[in-house]
Amino acid sequence: MPEQNGQSDPSTSSTDLEKLEAKLAAARARHAPEDDTKGKSDGTLLGMAWRLSTELLASVLVGFMLGYGADVLFGSEPWGMLVGLGLGIAAGFMSVFRTASAMDAENADVPLGDAMPLAPDEDE
Repeated sequence: MPEQNGQSDPSTSSTDLEKLEAKLAAARARHAPEDDTKGKSDGTLLGMAWRLSTELLASVLVGFMLGYGADVLFGSEPWGMLVGLGLGIAAGFMSVFRTASAMDAENADVPLGDAMPLAPDEDE
């Protein structure tokens, strides 16, 4: 017979709780995300592409704007912009190559920097 707060006999609640836990475990097992590496990889690759393109664009724009600022400050009309643009492009490519190398090493589980294992000597 249910008590005043709506619960039944305490001795049956533990079995009911066990049944509920078993049902929850079965439902979680059915709805567990499968290992979908293709979908995950596509999203990750798109994120990497956006990051690299944003770094390149930002570097070029910063170089261009600094060159334009130098032109306005010193009155050397196109040369500051051209030099700034060139330096921005160079800095952008260096940043993209550095970031791409780090991403590649991260995905390949290869240590970076000083932690890199030495290649075996070919003489031995």
